[in-house]
Amino acid sequence: MQSLVERFCPNVHDAPVTAAAFDPTSGTIVTADAAGVVAVQRAGEASPRLVFQPGVAINGALAVIRGGALIAVGDESGTVGVYSSLDGTPTFREERDGARGRVRAMRGLALNPEGSQLAAIAADGLLRVWDITRDERNAWRGFGGDTVSFDGRGDRILTIDDTGQPRLMDLNTREALYMDKLQTPATKALFTACGTMVLAGGSGGITLLRVADGAMLASFATQGGSGIQNLLTSPDGTRAAAITQRSCHIFSLPALESIDSFKHGAPNPTGAGMWHTGGIRVAGSDGLMHGGGSGSLGPVDHVCGIGSHRVLVHADVASIWTGEERTGLFKLSGDVSDLSISRGGNLLITRPKDGPIQVYQTPSGQPLFDGGQETRGAKKVCVGGEVVAVHLREAGVRWWHLKHNRGFSLPWPVFMALSGSGTWLGVITPGGSVRIIDPATGKDALAEPQPLSESPLKIIDFVNRCPELLVMDSEGVLGHYDLTNSVQTGSPAVGRDILSINVPVDRIWGITGGKIAALRLPDGQTSSILWVDIERGEVIAEVRDLPARAEVDGENSRILIPSRSGAMLELSRDGKELRVLRDLPDQEWISFGANGIAAASDNATSVI
Repeated sequence: MQSLVERFCPNVHDAPVTAAAFDPTSGTIVTADAAGVVAVQRAGEASPRLVFQPGVAINGALAVIRGGALIAVGDESGTVGVYSSLDGTPTFREERDGARGRVRAMRGLALNPEGSQLAAIAADGLLRVWDITRDERNAWRGFGGDTVSFDGRGDRILTIDDTGQPRLMDLNTREALYMDKLQTPATKALFTACGTMVLAGGSGGITLLRVADGAMLASFATQGGSGIQNLLTSPDGTRAAAITQRSCHIFSLPALESIDSFKHGAPNPTGAGMWHTGGIRVAGSDGLMHGGGSGSLGPVDHVCGIGSHRVLVHADVASIWTGEERTGLFKLSGDVSDLSISRGGNLLITRPKDGPIQVYQTPSGQPLFDGGQETRGAKKVCVGGEVVAVHLREAGVRWWHLKHNRGFSLPWPVFMALSGSGTWLGVITPGGSVRIIDPATGKDALAEPQPLSESPLKIIDFVNRCPELLVMDSEGVLGHYDLTNSVQTGSPAVGRDILSINVPVDRIWGITGGKIAALRLPDGQTSSILWVDIERGEVIAEVRDLPARAEVDGENSRILIPSRSGAMLELSRDGKELRVLRDLPDQEWISFGANGIAAASDNATSVI
């Protein structure tokens, strides 16, 4: 069954798309990425239905046969294969590994119309041609560039030689056919749709040559700019496109006259691209194909949220959501390593990877202040009510009460937690006991709770919307304090042990209602969330194989995790997929669940 996060997805790649191919006869679209993932989208499919990984990283070596039944893939290890576009079953495969494979990392592939021959150009400058039906292979030296093509009959192969000149070879006679010499070297060459002309291009410009006699028909020289990364021809054969770092330049065929230009919007384009019936698409480092507009925000690095409020962070951009709708989008001061949003959704505090903590008003993104150089490299940030607090890099806590316009600091706390309302600031002393501070005065708000044992505390957290505190000591024992009596009488709160956890825990949450606690168990790049019944003192559920920075919404116990293609996925307590919030390219957005789309921006469907 298709995962919820795969629905309404603009693409399937988490790594930069590094190769793309399109067959105008069948409408089949194939893309591949730097992680070696290949996606095949056949005519009539809303999104790729075949996604598989035949090998390692792919860099331009991708082809689809006329009719779309077969695709060819070559990777950085030198392995080549031909696969069914229906299910990925290999019909031919030749593997290489180690140093021997790396020198023949594949750069360009082509299949003849019958699918009986496969041609490849590799980093070692060899042109290889396999006769798949006879299990034979031939190789020729003296080639370069990163393209190879069969003509419409499969009798000739077009490549670039090691001097940057187009080279057309007759496979029957094994002879090179004459072509006029280009004034500037080329790196790419392809047949036009009619097969009677060759388009070649490099950093100096593009040139059109006639196949019949090799004569140069037209050329267009480039001056300045970022250089040509790719050449494409339209499916109807009437136009050509030169792709640069920022733009697509369109030329008529065969006159090779400039007729249009537009910015493709691909961030850090990889050079991969295609021209299908929907227009030109250029691959970006964000794993998406772009055809104009502002591009995508990139992958989601961090998420947080409570109640109806959610934040998705894409490097240095924050996307603010309220309920099912995106209500804000703004740039941060830098890439973020931690963040927290207030229960009311009006304040966001971030911990940049390089710089002091920042506080923003949401959803507008208006900066309120930074915490100063002392807060660089902070261990933790949190916000509650009108209070923002920072656990400093070495030791100590600094906080600001925005309503009272006052700042405070304590040099000795080794950990902190802030209640959702901002009423209490809990801190752990150097001796391992807990104190509860009034953030408005900096003084003790309650009598110091009685220790549960001699073991020092390591982690604390307030239960959301309840006068209760969860604690965990160095022995892994989870404890609980009901602070109600301490508030009413001023006496020290008396707690109780709940459960002994024999594995590391790096985060705890107290869920609204005071019945359930959530514990995050780190395991390298992944984590698990353990659910504990506070009253009975037993584990009631566990969700495994989550990202290391999985978060829990203390209001409703949903698990929040970054997900592929610019999204955040929400899971239930038992790990069931509930909802996806996705930031789409060109500043569009969509939210959806198992029953379909919940809300979307006006032009969201144009980029899905």
